[in-house]
Amino acid sequence: MLVAAQLLRRSDSARVRIFESSGELGQGIAYSTENPRHLLNVRASNMSAFPDKPDDFVDWLRKQNQPTENEAWLPQSFAPRCMYRTYLQNLLAPYLTECPARIVVETSEAVDIDFIQGKPEVTSATGQIYSADALIIATGNETAIRTSTEHVTEYWSSNGYFDLADDQPVAIFGTGLSMVDSVISLLDSGFTGKIYAISRRGLLPASHKTSHSVEINRDALPMHDGAIGLLKFLRNMMRKHDDWRSVIDGLRPHTQHIWAGLSPSQRASFLRHLRPWWDVHRHRMAPEIFDRIAAARHSGQLQLLAAQLISVRKEKTNIRITYRKRRHNNPEEISVGNIIDCRGGNPRFSTTRNPALISLMERGLARPDSCDLGLDVTDRLEIVDQHGNVAGKVFALGPITKGVFWEVTAIPDIRNQAEKIAVTLLDG
Repeated sequence: MLVAAQLLRRSDSARVRIFESSGELGQGIAYSTENPRHLLNVRASNMSAFPDKPDDFVDWLRKQNQPTENEAWLPQSFAPRCMYRTYLQNLLAPYLTECPARIVVETSEAVDIDFIQGKPEVTSATGQIYSADALIIATGNETAIRTSTEHVTEYWSSNGYFDLADDQPVAIFGTGLSMVDSVISLLDSGFTGKIYAISRRGLLPASHKTSHSVEINRDALPMHDGAIGLLKFLRNMMRKHDDWRSVIDGLRPHTQHIWAGLSPSQRASFLRHLRPWWDVHRHRMAPEIFDRIAAARHSGQLQLLAAQLISVRKEKTNIRITYRKRRHNNPEEISVGNIIDCRGGNPRFSTTRNPALISLMERGLARPDSCDLGLDVTDRLEIVDQHGNVAGKVFALGPITKGVFWEVTAIPDIRNQAEKIAVTLLDG
């Protein structure tokens, strides 16, 4: 959507066709929730869709008839994610209404991509074939492959609400931000039962606090010492400042540069050993959400378990989960009525179930990045083929480019990518 908005606002001759099988633009996993208490994890001041209009989202919020509890949207506010979905939809609404010839939304899934005479060609699930001058892949986070049962709810299919018995214990697999959303949903519904949140390390995302970013000189970064050297550098910086958040936030302008400087083996080491700790410090909760989670833990309703799952057995009236706590030898068991699966997206891009992406790779027109987190792309966001060459005018942005750029899962980074692609296409 962000690329479409950039193209349409920059050029009167741009024509855009968006493939979205749901027909609902601006949703994805993060913004599909209807629960107004599911908040953005980034302050409103940094959620504009346009790098050159930094106040756009805050200005839009202030024009809405949904004030905060303080009756005024502030740049430091954390807005509901469902409102951000509406903001994104409003970016294209004028074009859809007033210039329908310039933008078309296809509700059929794109299932095949090929190059015909140097131009990308997309085939839809209904068999329609569309030729284009350029193609942008913005598929977002792909859900992991799971085996669902009647007593297991996948977080990304919940729409922000769960229909569970009020008093039966619930187990949540995963302790990240999706788990946080799930707990908030349960609390909002009046759920009174015990909530067990289980992950291998039992790490909980930290809370945002008001702090000023530390200015970090790129030349001071120990780029030749790998991830461990960078970790030592950060720890030393944190000892010099009152709030570690100011250091993490100060590092943000450099994270893509740091990632690019790591070798494939160093990246793999980071993903294997340091990523969980990085994620809980980098991707934080809104303070008001953190307070509710802390209260649920303090009351005993929410219990975090750092444990390895051993087995999950369906019994006559419940589900028995066997696990082994971290640094313990003996297994333990809990009995719950339902499980909510919040273990995140597909960890290996090469196992994608997206038919269009599969067709690209089977034809050798694309390949996974070295970490198998997404597509391999150039600095200009052009997709790279199996031989390492630019495949053509096919671009990718967002989480699907995470293996190349790392810090590309949030709007502040994705909007820059969208602008870069739009400028490349219009100038080329």
